[in-house]
Amino acid sequence: MKDIYILLTKSDTLFSKAIYKITRAEYTHASIALDRELTMLYSFGRKYRYSMLPAGFVHEDINKGVMGASDTMKCALYCIRVSDKSYRKLANRIRHMEANRESYRYNIMGIPLCMFGIAKERKCHYFCSQFVLGMLLKSGAVKKGVLGAPSLTHPSDLKRIPRARCIFEGTMAELRIEA
Repeated sequence: MKDIYILLTKSDTLFSKAIYKITRAEYTHASIALDRELTMLYSFGRKYRYSMLPAGFVHEDINKGVMGASDTMKCALYCIRVSDKSYRKLANRIRHMEANRESYRYNIMGIPLCMFGIAKERKCHYFCSQFVLGMLLKSGAVKKGVLGAPSLTHPSDLKRIPRARCIFEGTMAELRIEA
C-alpha cells in the first residue's frame, strides 16, 4: 500500500476569488502529489504566476509560483492510501501526460458548465478538480460514482472521497514547515 496526496488551496488570485464568490466553497483549487514532501504537485491551472492564461497541465510547487508567493494562503492536505497497483497506474498516467503535455488543454468551457451542473467530459481537457478525480478514477484508487462526474467536481468536493483523511489544515507557511 502507498499514499497519495491531494492539496486543496484557496489563493488570492482574481480567478480564485471569482470561483469563491460563485461557490462559497472553502477551497478553489486542487492538486495531486505522489509523496508527502509534495516535491511535485500536478494539476491543471495557470502556467505563469501573473497571468491566468495560458493554462494547462502544470507542475506546482509550494515554494514557488502562486503558492510560493503567499504565506497566508489557506490550504488542506488529504492523504489516501491506495494499492501498489493503483499507485503505479497513477504515476504512469502522470508520466504519460508529462510526455504529451502539448495534447492537454485547460477546460475553460468546463468551469461555467460545472457551475450550472452540466456534466460534459471533453477529451484531453481538464480543470483542476476534474483532473484530480479523473486521475483517481483511472488509476482505480477511487471507485466510479463516489463523487459523480469529474466534470462536476469542485475542489472542496474532494474532501468527501472515502478513505481521504485530512492530515494538515492551515496556511501555506505552516504547510511548508510540515512538508
